[in-house]
Amino acid sequence: MRPEILILILGMALVTFLPRFLPMALLSRWVIPEKAKKGLEYFPISILSAIVFPILFFNGEGRMEVQPHYLLSAIPVFIFAWKVRSLWGSVILGMVIYWGLGFVL
Repeated sequence: MRPEILILILGMALVTFLPRFLPMALLSRWVIPEKAKKGLEYFPISILSAIVFPILFFNGEGRMEVQPHYLLSAIPVFIFAWKVRSLWGSVILGMVIYWGLGFVL
């Protein structure tokens, strides 16, 4: 293996490892207040909403237009996620419904 490639791989490993390790090592002894923990619980929901809603209600050109194929997949997944509260179950159900509708529609 050429030395340039090895240096490149080691550099990529370093810039991948450090941003994950340093906060864990330096901030692991801090006690997070309960109010902050409650607030942080909403981050995954808000990020998922920011990803999903533009896909459901806007076409590829940026105009507002309901995407029925996506909407038909999303509604059962939203109900499932609300009732069961399983992230992986919701992801798997969403993929199955979306692919199933691809065969039907």
